[in-house]
Amino acid sequence: MTAPRRAVFLDRDGTLLDELGYLSDPDKLLLLDGIAGPLRRLAKAGFFLCVVTNQSGVARGYFDEADLARVHDRLRDNLEAEDVHLDAILHCPHHPKHGPPDLRKRCMCRKPAPGLFLEAASRFGIDLPTSWSIGDAQRDLEASARAGISGRILVLTGKGRTTKDELSQSEKEHIHILPNLAAAAQLILSSA
Repeated sequence: MTAPRRAVFLDRDGTLLDELGYLSDPDKLLLLDGIAGPLRRLAKAGFFLCVVTNQSGVARGYFDEADLARVHDRLRDNLEAEDVHLDAILHCPHHPKHGPPDLRKRCMCRKPAPGLFLEAASRFGIDLPTSWSIGDAQRDLEASARAGISGRILVLTGKGRTTKDELSQSEKEHIHILPNLAAAAQLILSSA
C-alpha cells in the first residue's frame, strides 16, 4: 500500500489567476505574476498540486462545463509551458439559489463546505492533516479547516486584503497571512 500523499490545495481565482469574475474565455486567462517558480518547487518537494474552485457560473448559465474545461486546459497549458504540472483541478458547479434543479442545491462541494478536499483525499490518497491550503477568501480557509487541514494560508492577492480585514483576531491566530504564492510556498517548504 502506498503512503498517503501531502497536497497543496490551491484556490484558482485570486490565488493563481487574476480575479476576473466569471471567467469563460480561455483567451482572457491571466496567471498572477511569479506563480510558476513556487509551484515548481512545491511539486519538486513531492506535494500533489490540486486546484479546488467554486464555479457557480455553470449553475448561473454564464458558461457550461465545456467552456470551463477549455479554461482549465489553458491554465494547465500555460503552467506546463513554465514546467509546472497540476495534478488535479476539482470544481463545484453548483449554487444554492441559481440555476436548473440539478445545479441549484446546497452541496458538500461548494466551499466553504469541505467536499472538494474530501474528494481529493479519497480519489488521490491525500493525507489531509499534513497538507496545506492556499486561498484568498474566507470560504477557502473555512473549507480547508472543515476538511482537517491545519496548514492554512491566506494570500493577499485577489480578495485577500479584504478578507484579512474581515477576519476576527481569533481567526487570524489559526492561519498564516502572506503576501503571495511565493511567500506561501517558502513557508510550506521550510515547514516540510
